[in-house]
Amino acid sequence: MDWKEYEIYITKHFQKLFPQTSIQHDVRREGLMFKTKRQIDILIEGKVAGFDLSVIVDCKYFNKKVDVKEVESFLSFLQDLKASKGILITNNGYSEAAYNRATYDSKDIELRIINFDDLEKFQGFMAIPYSKSECAIVTSPDGWVVDASPQGPYVASFYPAGLSQEEAFHTEGFIYLSFSHKDKSWPDLPDLLEKQADGARNHYNQPKIEYIETIDREDCSLTMRVIDAAEMGSTIEYTVFLDYQNVIIYLTLFTVRDKEKQYIKKLEWIAQKLIKGNVIFDKNDAPINVQL
Repeated sequence: MDWKEYEIYITKHFQKLFPQTSIQHDVRREGLMFKTKRQIDILIEGKVAGFDLSVIVDCKYFNKKVDVKEVESFLSFLQDLKASKGILITNNGYSEAAYNRATYDSKDIELRIINFDDLEKFQGFMAIPYSKSECAIVTSPDGWVVDASPQGPYVASFYPAGLSQEEAFHTEGFIYLSFSHKDKSWPDLPDLLEKQADGARNHYNQPKIEYIETIDREDCSLTMRVIDAAEMGSTIEYTVFLDYQNVIIYLTLFTVRDKEKQYIKKLEWIAQKLIKGNVIFDKNDAPINVQL
């Protein structure tokens, strides 16, 4: 397989994975900063969970691992095209520095690096859960999937690939996303925290409730809470609250204690990469687009 066949194979794979989207190979778009035509290996445009979204895919066919310089170059490329999401696919792996730069140091642009051999596992990576007019564009962290089919009181869930939602909840790690709309019944974050704390005290005998430091965002304030109780056994609960003007979006992690540190990073990664939006409805109250 040469580099051209490599790109065509990946294009066909994404066409099979997302049959309702426009997936083009070898596309050119004008950059906003440099005002020149930029070549895009694969451009994914179309409906994701009923909403318009675009993702740029770059295919690296190297005889060595992708290094941090390639990641830096692709991030600059995405910035010039005003893209918020990119996927870098490599046939020969990537360095630890490249992975860290893509995963932890790109706050404004979400970049995922995937080994070519893992392409078949790449599914369920993006969703747009919504409640009333509020929505969130979310992506699953590395090794996890996102499920936006409503089950229970939450609108989306995240869990390790290869497990069912129930298996993840009971044996591994599980994150769910919910919205709390600010109104007379639930006016602000302190009120929500107090009511949820009362609920925990009613459910558990003397639960330990703490608030700890977490990540920062410019568009909202964040609070992280930990709930621990004897009745929870080997499980512990972490929640990150994103406090916006009209809504609070919160992500709750249930994790086994021996993977606590590892999964807190995934919780914070989802919260960091989340893009807040508003749903646009048609005259029949069907969601048709997202306004960021």
